[in-house]
Amino acid sequence: MDIIVSHWYCPHCEVAGRDHEPEPACWNCGAAAVVTARPRAEGEPPALSA
Repeated sequence: MDIIVSHWYCPHCEVAGRDHEPEPACWNCGAAAVVTARPRAEGEPPALSA
């Protein structure tokens, strides 16, 4: 299984982040973010810890 993560940047807030969503939104203001990269890696997604 491939893992694809969107790396993004918000020009309004000048913050960046990563998200599994293909079209991410800024966590700070909620605006649509500019995707800067979508790297793909082979492997399983990490399990969520309790």
